[in-house]
Amino acid sequence: MARIIRLTEQEFSGLLGDILKMTLSGGIKKKDMEDDSTDDESNDQPIGKVSAKGQKLLDNPMFKEKLKEISNEIGVSENSIIKLMKHESKLDPSVKNPIGCVGLIQFCPDSRGGSSKTINGTTYRLSELQNDLELQLEAIKEFWSKGKRDGKIKNAEDLYIYNFFPVASGKPDDFILQAKGLSKEKVARANPIFNRTLGKRNNQLTVGDLKQYYRKTGMV
Repeated sequence: MARIIRLTEQEFSGLLGDILKMTLSGGIKKKDMEDDSTDDESNDQPIGKVSAKGQKLLDNPMFKEKLKEISNEIGVSENSIIKLMKHESKLDPSVKNPIGCVGLIQFCPDSRGGSSKTINGTTYRLSELQNDLELQLEAIKEFWSKGKRDGKIKNAEDLYIYNFFPVASGKPDDFILQAKGLSKEKVARANPIFNRTLGKRNNQLTVGDLKQYYRKTGMV
């Protein structure tokens, strides 16, 4: 039986932003992987071609240091984190999408059209996160660290699910992505890339679908 997630108004607004963010993200390069293992080490393959801006980020000593801190904090490899950031932002920390989501993992505003993001009780101005790489990385660390502390992030696959749809992370494979006022059909329609990539025509998305998508694409 489908379970309905009841969220606060702020959480619901953030969830809508994340749904729209995924809809507006660019196409993903498909990569069939022979090994469907979710072990983080199996995901430590080359990250593929990156832009000049992305390479500049990867060469930044401060980024390297913070990346290592984040990796150690949440127990996910640096390579897997870079792949996720590449998927979300093409490794451009200053990027801003049409609905106002910013940065390497696309922090979305607390409310539609808003200018701030609240992470674990701390409110950040999105413009500050967009223009201050060190602050942005600290916010990423805090966001993901909470997921780790709450037992929602145990590997790279979990990290992807937590970053995309936090309330679904750690749920069983048959858990349906939906929320009060946000039907399962609306979530599926807003994210057609999952059905296209997986060769399905479902009117709902589950945690199992997100896992299959992650394994199939490898975030590259």
